[in-house]
Amino acid sequence: MEGETITRDYIRNFFQLSDSEQDASLLDYIMSHLKSEEYEHHSFICRTGDEANEMFFIESGSIFVLDKDGEVNNELQPGRYFGEYAAITGDKRMADIQAHGVVRVFTLDKETLLYLTRQHPEIYGLFLRNIYTQSSEKYRKLVKLLNINRGIDSGAPKKKMSMRHLVVNYSLVLLVFLAAIIFASTPESGQIHPFWLCSPVILMVAYTILTHHAHEALIISTMLVMILLSRFHFMGKFTEYLHYATSGVADIILIILLMGSLTRLFSASGSINALKDLVHRKIKSVNGTLFAGFLSMVLIALDEYLSIMINNASFRPCLDEKNVPREKSAIVMGMTPSALCILSPFSVMGIYLTGVITLYTGENGIFLESIRYNYGAFFSILFILLLVIGKLPLFGGLKQAQIRVKEGGCIWPEGTDTNEGDEEQALGRLFNLFLPVFVFIVSSIVMGTLAAGVFQVNVLYGMLITLVFTFFLYCFQQYMTPDQFFKNIIYGIESMIGPVVVFIIGKCFAYGMNDLGFTAWLDSILHNFIGNQIWILAPIIFIACTLVAVLFNDFWAMYAICIPIAVSLAATFDKNIAIIIGAVCAAGFLGNELAHGNIHFIGSVLGVNPTYYYRAKRPYIIIITALTFCAFIFTGLLT
Repeated sequence: MEGETITRDYIRNFFQLSDSEQDASLLDYIMSHLKSEEYEHHSFICRTGDEANEMFFIESGSIFVLDKDGEVNNELQPGRYFGEYAAITGDKRMADIQAHGVVRVFTLDKETLLYLTRQHPEIYGLFLRNIYTQSSEKYRKLVKLLNINRGIDSGAPKKKMSMRHLVVNYSLVLLVFLAAIIFASTPESGQIHPFWLCSPVILMVAYTILTHHAHEALIISTMLVMILLSRFHFMGKFTEYLHYATSGVADIILIILLMGSLTRLFSASGSINALKDLVHRKIKSVNGTLFAGFLSMVLIALDEYLSIMINNASFRPCLDEKNVPREKSAIVMGMTPSALCILSPFSVMGIYLTGVITLYTGENGIFLESIRYNYGAFFSILFILLLVIGKLPLFGGLKQAQIRVKEGGCIWPEGTDTNEGDEEQALGRLFNLFLPVFVFIVSSIVMGTLAAGVFQVNVLYGMLITLVFTFFLYCFQQYMTPDQFFKNIIYGIESMIGPVVVFIIGKCFAYGMNDLGFTAWLDSILHNFIGNQIWILAPIIFIACTLVAVLFNDFWAMYAICIPIAVSLAATFDKNIAIIIGAVCAAGFLGNELAHGNIHFIGSVLGVNPTYYYRAKRPYIIIITALTFCAFIFTGLLT
């Protein structure tokens, strides 16, 4: 009988069959349908784009998985298997598989495989869990990409800093610290000179420009604030402020961490990958595919970075097939989630902003009021919709990309890293994504309203209820085991450490600057400059915060530093605080789009040369920024 050289024990263990009579009959059925095939050295077992008519078990020899450039991307040894996902879903092969040496494999045809999954759904669950396990390391790499934007890592290539640079950098910092200890007066001893009031900001800007280490600059500047407040007791003062910064904000921190877990679970379940199958089968036009991608991002506007990666995996292959330039698809997939998430109170960014704003204003509804004044996000969504339906005038890098493809060139620009390492991932069900999102929104509203007695949103209650609901939904369908579920919780928390750290340090910096008297001094300067022309306050704050966001290349830090200052200025000038918060939020979004660091993340995930992507979107972002500035001028004049 063919297949007997693959032991029955191997197949029994692989499919997790018991010794029962029913499983013994199933094992006989599987063994009878195994077919033996042999491949010579360097021959191809399957090629990219081939129909997937079987899955393979490697009995002897090894195989190479090749990328688009023919480079070895992975090596599989005897005992491994491959091809099961494409055979089940009907997708075409996504990689070239080449024999290394003489390779003997056993195949299980597609019809038999489909029969097994229909008659025994637990086998399909087994495949899903195995695919999940194999993709865990890939997710950790994606977490690293997330951390690039969330302030834990750097988007630039790693270079060792010489000892000379280290000595020079920190010697200069130490000199600044010593000068502050010797020459600056403390708040208790009298009014601090304006130079020393501004010195933490000057140090932060200078250090960021010279080293490109924005978060290191934030920490060093915060230490300078503590020195100005307490001299040699700065470590004790920093500890005191850290304690103060974390007190009363446990809910905010917990919500941010758990939101990372929830979005990680959505990704790991494979539910969003059902979109790829749906789009591939149902939508034939370019504009239709782009619009479907836009709607998908509207429905899952919870976390911008995972939304970028998930929707890219679902829609970009279809867009590539339709010869859409990568710059165009990258703009749609890269900008849309950020614009949507900053307008949603249920997104990670919305929750972060709500927490920070509530902390400094004492009011829960300010962020919701400010949404209508976030002109930058609304103009960006309008721009994206015009691009999707083909009504946006093309110029600059986007026009060049369109011409390149029309003339028969590649869909990706020169210098794009096409070694994307695509992996087969589980095809889940759409309701496994949309149902938890629905439960999250409804439970947040219901539990908040019941607890307060009036209409209110309690995201923490909604988050906990949704996680419990998702646990039963995913585990009972065998998309993951309980152990894998809780590992995803940990991985998701890991991806959100950056915003939490920036939030706490930024809060220490803001409180310290206020205690130094910087905010009061800035209020007096602006009063003298603006006089009765209060209408100009929102445009000034928008431009200033945009520059800070570009400089930091991180809106998390910008919000943590600028929101308390903006709130104080709004109160001093008796200005509508929602307008001022809207200006800060719009500045953070547009500053992130204008910053160069953002393009490295998009380029890595969306498969486009970062420089060409930036050239394509830059003129439009500049226009949107100018329109937003004008909108705040008109708003200031009318209010």
